[in-house]
Amino acid sequence: MKKPNFFSDKIDMVLLVSSVLAALIGIFVINSASNTMDGHIKFVLVQCVALILGIGAMSAVIFFSYKYFEKLRFLIFGLGISLLILVLAIGKLSNGTQGWIELGPITVQPSEIAKICFIITLSIHISKKYDSINDKKTLLGLLVHLGCYVVPVILQPDFGTAMVFVVIFAFELLFAGLRKKYILSVCGIGAVITPIIWLLLEEYQRNRIISLFFPENDPTGSGYHVLQSELALGSGMIWGRGYMQGPQTQYGYLPERHTDFVYSVIGEEFGLIGALIVAVILFIIVYRCFDNAKSCSHDTFGEMICIGVGSMMFFHVLENIGMCLGIMPITGIPLPFISYGGSNLVTCFIAIGLVQNVRMRRRATKFDFDIETLE
Repeated sequence: MKKPNFFSDKIDMVLLVSSVLAALIGIFVINSASNTMDGHIKFVLVQCVALILGIGAMSAVIFFSYKYFEKLRFLIFGLGISLLILVLAIGKLSNGTQGWIELGPITVQPSEIAKICFIITLSIHISKKYDSINDKKTLLGLLVHLGCYVVPVILQPDFGTAMVFVVIFAFELLFAGLRKKYILSVCGIGAVITPIIWLLLEEYQRNRIISLFFPENDPTGSGYHVLQSELALGSGMIWGRGYMQGPQTQYGYLPERHTDFVYSVIGEEFGLIGALIVAVILFIIVYRCFDNAKSCSHDTFGEMICIGVGSMMFFHVLENIGMCLGIMPITGIPLPFISYGGSNLVTCFIAIGLVQNVRMRRRATKFDFDIETLE
């Protein structure tokens, strides 16, 4: 009998390789995007260190059975909420959002870690209430769970990150079997409160949404980011201008080129082909997360973890690329594994570690499940 191979039998190598490849591409592109910026070397070094820390954190998460998280659920919940409250108290204000904490020479974004805490605690909550998921009392409890995370984020204010929590919540409930009548009700409520949300937005946030449809109305103000991003992507044509040869990037016309608009840098320097390759790699990561959820459908907790990670990655990719293309509002949502940011990169690898953790133990869990069924 052939001896089983640990990596081929348990680790999702496609997911692992795609994640590391995306992170390496990110470092490669950040090097070009920040080439003419002050602190260029720092950006590259921070991302390299974050990659090493991320892989280390992913490895630690993989070998710590996700089943133990159930015993630690209150601690994990408290950690996530505490981080979000802490940033409101001592956080650093940047671009109108109080979402970062300075720890000496480094800056940490607590909401990134809170996303992982939310995925774990929400997955546990749904798994325990799975049989009564459509009961009003259960849904109310789940909405309170969501609100505990979303309210502090909105107070920062960071509506982009708040939407990430909402998307994770929606995907997990949909896959848990939420009835259509509740979905339609939420859509109706959303239509009613949209005008209220519009009034609550800061002026710069409303301008970002308006500039999505009419960027030419304010080409040097709220429409500047969109127009410069579209110009960068368009100038790359099929094959791109070449590495470190993009004029929008290298002359500094493209704003936030190493963070929010890093995908525009890829389009300008590597063209349509390069942009498509990166998009395919990222959507492979998303697909593998959902595919691993399907393979452990007998275990609701594990399935919901994979759904949560997949939905988080999906929304980040869709929103960031759409933002760069001018078809989604500018929210400051980073491109997973690619955009500059140590907190985001480490969080992405922790999330992938959770999916690998579930995959590694799905066979053992299935065996336990079958034994229980026989008994």
